[in-house]
Amino acid sequence: MTSVLKSNLLILFFSVIAFPAFAQLSFGIKGGTNIAEFSFKDNGTNINQESINGFTFGAVLEIGLGGNIFLQPEAVFIQKGSKVQVLTEDNKVNVNYLDIPVLLKMKIINSNVFNVNLLAGPSFGLALNGEETMGGQTVDVNFGGEDGLKRLDLGINAGGGIAANLGSIGVFGDVRYLFGVSNISEDNNREIKNKGLNLSVGLMFKILGR
Repeated sequence: MTSVLKSNLLILFFSVIAFPAFAQLSFGIKGGTNIAEFSFKDNGTNINQESINGFTFGAVLEIGLGGNIFLQPEAVFIQKGSKVQVLTEDNKVNVNYLDIPVLLKMKIINSNVFNVNLLAGPSFGLALNGEETMGGQTVDVNFGGEDGLKRLDLGINAGGGIAANLGSIGVFGDVRYLFGVSNISEDNNREIKNKGLNLSVGLMFKILGR
């Protein structure tokens, strides 16, 4: 997993230095909330679950590719998980991830003072740690064990946002849906995928371009 993240970081780095003449480059910081939930099946049967509220924060690059098209790589800390009903008890799982989304952004309205955008792309996640609470007892999430969770989480981000430009500083907000592609369960008879609704706000600082 570590080698996968390193490879993607190298791709992002060389993507930036490979565009010495790109028109626009901005750096941003953001924070918000992630309304997280599992898609959970055990032996092919859907299991009742509820969402939990986590938080997210991180850094953003916006790289102009020409016209109203931009590449937006991010590095964010994000909390994922769910409440899952096991027999008569609620089991709450909270997992902290380092996520690296690589998004394609299209500004459908793009003026000097205001823009509206759509964005979508893959997200590569690494589980850092987590907790599981059941019956009033809290234990660390088991990673890699037979009935534990995998650390790698591959997903898709899709959504949109708005931004207001105040000179060299911009204020932005976006809403996106996150849905997992990979099964993060180590149990072959169980399927667990992350999903969530992510809402965030932030500041964007222009480095190059208008």
